[in-house]
Amino acid sequence: MSIDRDHRPTSGSVARASRRIGGAALVWLSCLSANPMPAAPPAHPASARSFFEPFDGLDARRWYISDGWVNGAHQACTWSRSAVLTSRGVLRMTVERRANQLRPLVCAEIQAQGSGFGYGTYEVRMRIARGSGLNTAMFTYSGPPVTPIHDEIDFEFLGKDERRVQLNYFVGARGGHENLADLPPDASQAFHDYAFVWAPAKISWYVDGKLVRSVEGTTLPRNAGKFYLTLWAGSATVNDWLGPLSNSQLPATAEVDWAAYTVPGERCRFPQSITCTLN
Repeated sequence: MSIDRDHRPTSGSVARASRRIGGAALVWLSCLSANPMPAAPPAHPASARSFFEPFDGLDARRWYISDGWVNGAHQACTWSRSAVLTSRGVLRMTVERRANQLRPLVCAEIQAQGSGFGYGTYEVRMRIARGSGLNTAMFTYSGPPVTPIHDEIDFEFLGKDERRVQLNYFVGARGGHENLADLPPDASQAFHDYAFVWAPAKISWYVDGKLVRSVEGTTLPRNAGKFYLTLWAGSATVNDWLGPLSNSQLPATAEVDWAAYTVPGERCRFPQSITCTLN
């Protein structure tokens, strides 16, 4: 499935852009039938450097916190800086009921500064949020207003089913590549390692160092973009995908012990990295 998602750029501008979020059972809400997918432009050059983030704090030079807007009718919450906290080396992202002018709930999103995250290895150690109607995610995104073409690679943890994670990717705003992979049985109770390796002709997803999905070909994401971590709640319009949200499960929190990005050709910049063991 795909949903139009309004998105504000990290500059803080009020300009809005469109993003689509993967999901298994939803219909297109775009006008792609009237506007065929444009021919892929040359890949935007990646400019991001490798980093390892232990979340001892949240450095504004590295991270932008989404704050004060919503992402369309599918979202039941407002992005809020107050829903993002670091404490004792852990990032906490929360969905909870809190009065605001746009939605009855607040939710959390951080973006690594810069739009040059291209091929390479993306990793987090995370405890996902539990509960129907919730979506914990790590992903890359390129698209308006930063780039003309929407490419994306996702880990989306649907809180209604702690046993599986949805893996997806978009090329030129076209999704439909959803796949479900097994999760450890305690994914909402304990931290586990999640990674994907993005190469020009291959994407590989890993859970605790184990390969859970691999796709190869020439029609894969190719545009460098942004790197996100999010936790949000869906409205009734996405109940068939996320499940209905219940007040009894709020507040809900996802926790991230660390996050990292490693450029191609570099290996083992920190001991927990999957690049230390991959050939």
